[in-house]
Amino acid sequence: MGKPFSDKEREEIREKLRRAGLKVLAETGIKDIAIRDVTKQAGIAQGGFYTFYKDKDEFVLDLMLLRVREKTELMYKNREKTAKDPKGFLVDLFYKEGMHLKENRAFNNNDGATLAFWERVSQSGEDRIGDTYLDFLSKMIAYWEELGFTIECDSRGLLNAGSAAGILFSNSHMIEKDYFEVIYRTFCEAQVDRFFRVRTA
Repeated sequence: MGKPFSDKEREEIREKLRRAGLKVLAETGIKDIAIRDVTKQAGIAQGGFYTFYKDKDEFVLDLMLLRVREKTELMYKNREKTAKDPKGFLVDLFYKEGMHLKENRAFNNNDGATLAFWERVSQSGEDRIGDTYLDFLSKMIAYWEELGFTIECDSRGLLNAGSAAGILFSNSHMIEKDYFEVIYRTFCEAQVDRFFRVRTA
């Protein structure tokens, strides 16, 4: 039996797996990501992967959670940029995130692999990504209220609108390219209008 990893070693190896996984996921998509490719890229034995993750779905979810945390932390750090127009910020967030994922091979699967993945994850009863977005939104609302805005927000409504957006851009191949962007932008504006109201003091 090999020597057990220290906490520091475990975190270092997990980080190698995550960074390798992000690269492989971007190249292959959810359906075709292979653990052997990830471990080869990370420089660890394939069997070692299961010391850190129970299966591929848990790993892919961890990769997505990592990206969401990094993005939301950066947006919160730069929150002053949202001070003039909180509503516009949310519309742009919906729009830009969706358009980014539409072009990302990891999420652009015409065979429905992305939606099948999210269905499996949702059945687990855990939505750490949703919780991360809700926490981020709560902090942003607190910041805007400190600036004097009055906010009415159905956070769960916005979160579910985000899920609906995921269904839309995961199937974007069914919409003519010349029309998709304007349709998606209109969708984003409508959802923020419905679930987020802001007034100046």
